[in-house]
Amino acid sequence: MDFVGLDKMSLLDYEDRVSCVLFAKPCNFRCPFCHNGDLVLEAELVIPWADIIEYLNKRKGLIDAVVFSGGEPTLMPDLKEKIIEVKNIGFEIKLDTNGTRPEIVKDLINNKLIDYVAMDIKNEPKLYAGTCGRDAVELDKIKETISLLMNSGIDYEFRTTLVKEFHENTDFNEMGKMIEGARKIYLQKFVDRDGCIMRGLNEVSQEKAEKFAKILRAHVKQVELRGY
Repeated sequence: MDFVGLDKMSLLDYEDRVSCVLFAKPCNFRCPFCHNGDLVLEAELVIPWADIIEYLNKRKGLIDAVVFSGGEPTLMPDLKEKIIEVKNIGFEIKLDTNGTRPEIVKDLINNKLIDYVAMDIKNEPKLYAGTCGRDAVELDKIKETISLLMNSGIDYEFRTTLVKEFHENTDFNEMGKMIEGARKIYLQKFVDRDGCIMRGLNEVSQEKAEKFAKILRAHVKQVELRGY
């Protein structure tokens, strides 16, 4: 399975690294605020894997890492093989995931194929499915991935994109309990972009974001705002 998007150079997606970001099309969520909705829902043109490898070989020494993002990259049947190929060129690997396939994440960690994981925490349990644009979500799988990351020794972050329509009434204590004792979580500012699945959604104010962060600090060691 190929990728449908490529950000050739990013200073934002992997902290303290210059990275290249690959966007996979498949996704099992339909988050209304997803910035990559145009790729997940509409993209038909794919980027040949051979072209990506050729580009990465030319960028050795200029970029530090490759980010496998999406969509949901753990749905790609050949993800592991692609990561191995990129790892063998000499790049660090970051995985972006929604946490619904812990068995894939575990295998990548056990084989030392990923260096950093960013996992989305969409909302508290009772609001999770709606925030993902689904009728139901396997929360047990998500909680399994949370536990896996927290106990793996790998560097990781949790992150939540704050959207007024979905997080205004969130119980952040309950959300904090899901990641109790975690290393860090970023509360990200939502921006309404053309690629969003649903247009017209609104950001959470900085004042409210700071209140949410204060609640989460009772559960998580490091809570930061991103984009505010």
